[in-house]
Amino acid sequence: MRILKSPYGNAAVTSMISLVYAAIFILTSGHLELERILTHGTTLNSSFWNGWSIFLRQGNLKYIGYLYLAVAACMIILSLIRKRAYDEYQVNIFIKSLIAAGVLLLVLFPVALLLILSDPNYAVETISLLIVVHWSIFLAVNLLHTVKWSRE
Repeated sequence: MRILKSPYGNAAVTSMISLVYAAIFILTSGHLELERILTHGTTLNSSFWNGWSIFLRQGNLKYIGYLYLAVAACMIILSLIRKRAYDEYQVNIFIKSLIAAGVLLLVLFPVALLLILSDPNYAVETISLLIVVHWSIFLAVNLLHTVKWSRE
């Protein structure tokens, strides 16, 4: 847990994962194969899933990738401003945030499996929504802590 005491370590690990997700989102957004997978029409009677499928088909996932890159850059800048290590209280909050993100992911996996089993046509949409929701929540909480503690 020594890496969590360092603002640089926290920003580096979070930024690397964000970079991977952003690269996947940006490179696959608007890709012909992804569009081919998503052209199954509106088989569900759900405006949410049909809207999410249209969002992905139109290549808008790249904007989420750009947002991840912007948040990662903000976290790096804020960690460079903060010169000293986090104290035990802050590290404990980071650990609890990581545990909460893990528990959220463990809860979302069975829900995603049930959704995929109910209509396999929406497997790509379900998995991409799982990733977007999970990592967006984690980034938002981590950025909030970084902003709050960079002022101390």
